Amino acid sequence: MRRLLFTLGFLLLARSISDAPAIGRIDSPQASPGQVAADSQVRADEAMERGLDRERARNWAGAMEVYREALQQWPSRVEFGRRLRLCEIHFKLNRRYADPSFRNILLALPPERSTELYEEVLERIQSNYVDSVAMEPLVRHGIDNLEVALRDPVFLRANHLDAPAERINEVRETLRKYRTGLAIPDRPSALGMAMACADLAGKSLRLDLTPVLLEFTCGACDALDDFTSYLTPDKLEDLYAMIDGNFVGLGIELKSDNEGLRLVGVIRGGPAWEAGLLTGELIVQIDGITLKGMSLDDAANRLQGLEGSTVALVVRKRDGRSQSLRLVRRHVEVESVVRTKIVDPNAGIGYLRLTTFQKSSTEEIDAAIAAMSSRGMRVLVLDLRGNPGGLLNVAVDIAGRFVNEGTIVSTRGRAQGQTQSYLAAGKARWTMPLYVLVDHDSASASEILAGALQDHRRATIVGTRTYGKGSVQSIFSLHSAPAGLKLTTAKFYSPKDRPYSEQGVSPDLPILARSAARPTDEAARLREEADYGDPQHDPILAATLRAARQHSGAMP
Repeated sequence: MRRLLFTLGFLLLARSISDAPAIGRIDSPQASPGQVAADSQVRADEAMERGLDRERARNWAGAMEVYREALQQWPSRVEFGRRLRLCEIHFKLNRRYADPSFRNILLALPPERSTELYEEVLERIQSNYVDSVAMEPLVRHGIDNLEVALRDPVFLRANHLDAPAERINEVRETLRKYRTGLAIPDRPSALGMAMACADLAGKSLRLDLTPVLLEFTCGACDALDDFTSYLTPDKLEDLYAMIDGNFVGLGIELKSDNEGLRLVGVIRGGPAWEAGLLTGELIVQIDGITLKGMSLDDAANRLQGLEGSTVALVVRKRDGRSQSLRLVRRHVEVESVVRTKIVDPNAGIGYLRLTTFQKSSTEEIDAAIAAMSSRGMRVLVLDLRGNPGGLLNVAVDIAGRFVNEGTIVSTRGRAQGQTQSYLAAGKARWTMPLYVLVDHDSASASEILAGALQDHRRATIVGTRTYGKGSVQSIFSLHSAPAGLKLTTAKFYSPKDRPYSEQGVSPDLPILARSAARPTDEAARLREEADYGDPQHDPILAATLRAARQHSGAMP
């Protein structure tokens, strides 16, 4: 069984919202408390209607964004939380059913295998999850998943359900009654309730056992935390490819766009890079199929294929022109060190940006530092902004390159091997003065590295407080199906025993980010990305250079 300690944080991109102060005549009357409350009520009602509009359009991601922002402004409005939970279930279900490996492999499991799968996932959770887990919430989420699935057209079509709406509603009502009277003391009881729900759906709707138990399996994982998830065969393979730093594809990073797939990253040396594609450009057709209105998963799945196969694209360039091209899928090596340069030759200050912690990261950093040292680097600026994490052991190895001895990080969990301390291996390889740049999107392994360097007084941490993702995930390959489980198995702590969860790493030199939220305009976002490492347009780096020059003895 392949098992890895993995710390990548899947960040919730909830934007910061602030109410701008009103500007008016100095003698304008102030609104009464009742008027303020009424205005707030109107705005909350408007937010609810925006969310419902997106739900009606089955734009689950858009509705979730509305409800998350609304919860920040009106946390006492419990209906926003209920709508958010409902949309999350629909969203995850649609993603599962858009995954070819889920449809073609997992939905095709015979009943006995899907039963074994559910039992194995429950056993893994009960034995290895970081906290002791009661079975009842896991089953309750499974019932919720199934009840919502029975009103989702994607689920109904995929499982060929053509029962009358009244009969489906009767089953949903019975499921809600099951949920209300739930009492699940142990795993056999959990399986018994899942089988009772499957029996109900089978007799009333002729629904097969496997899709029912898959909803219970995924529901159990969703009941735990934001970082635990059930991995379909393709998702498991993608995760290992990301950890290894190589995969078969075109070498592009994508985001959804109303018109198609927006390129937010083009990996150097990949097929897309060799064809001249640039960030900000838009893929509007794949193999003659227009992408407008297609979900991100559906569109991205059309880009996947075997090594050596070809795909025809129509790309809308930045200037609005359309370009047709044909690319060959092949293995792409992903670099985690994406930018190195001597940013101040007189002071000997070098800059290195690390975007993730993958298997090759330690070697990449060693090579980059050695190259800059040979060109006169005496002070290093290590940029971890936007780095969501990666492999725990790689963060420990990199910290050990700068720290002579002592604890790098400690972990605590219930399962065997989850509670331990990770120590520096020996004499540090790199001894130059060090500055580490962080922001709110620096998470997980980034926090392990920054926190260790801070506690050992080995580096000056610059920027804003980090994300605060203080948990470790273990990746389990399952025996009962070609799938996986990414499970939170431990929490990690700094060398001085500071918890990272919800607290993060506070900088030694606080410098506000250029804005409270990521820019929403794509062109602005791309400009910001290009500014990293350019002290003329990167104020955090510029402030760091002013401090770093004191180490080198150079004049500002």
